[in-house]
Amino acid sequence: MSQSNENNIWTRERVEKYVQSTEKLINFRYNPFARQIINSIDKFGIEGIPKILDIGCGPGLLLFEIKKIFPEGKLIGVDSSEQMLKIAKEKAEQNNIDELELMKGLAEDIPLPNDDIEVVVCLNCLHDFKDAQQTIEQVYRVLRSGGIFILKDKNGDYPRWKMRLHFIPLILRIGLKRARAYLRSEPFWLEPHEVYNWMDQLGFQEISVSNKPDYVIIGKK
Repeated sequence: MSQSNENNIWTRERVEKYVQSTEKLINFRYNPFARQIINSIDKFGIEGIPKILDIGCGPGLLLFEIKKIFPEGKLIGVDSSEQMLKIAKEKAEQNNIDELELMKGLAEDIPLPNDDIEVVVCLNCLHDFKDAQQTIEQVYRVLRSGGIFILKDKNGDYPRWKMRLHFIPLILRIGLKRARAYLRSEPFWLEPHEVYNWMDQLGFQEISVSNKPDYVIIGKK
């Protein structure tokens, strides 16, 4: 979720409308990314029961999908919006989801200690944060040595005509009005190589980049 001005406008009514539209994308957006996260945990050899932190978790849809696939994981969600966190808590209770901790906080100042988390994930919201580079620095701080960061976001370097073709399935799923609202954030989309450079400068290793309409970057501390 955006943390620039969103905290002032995420009313209960607006959050409920947002959830209604994004729940239509569970099989299209959230479940595939959850599976990619679990595959990455296996690929990088994360041992034991990892803590998985979702920054900008919103109403918790990604966390719930991770829980379905990886029920033993300890999940943590951080978001700046109280209303989003309230909805996430209610949905977790409705679905009997435990081992889930929800925290109010900024991505630029994650309310967790150093070297505390094995896996940090972020889906489609890094470009919304006030300071994306500082967010990456905070991710590095809270990750344990050997921990991984898995980021998926809109690609600011992708050809615009191809990006609009990519949005046709989104329009069919959530409607033209909601899809247009989604595209309004286009000027703020980051270029993958910029994020790669930030991560490389911090000391992330084994950084991989998938340069698609929704780029994916994975790095190990």
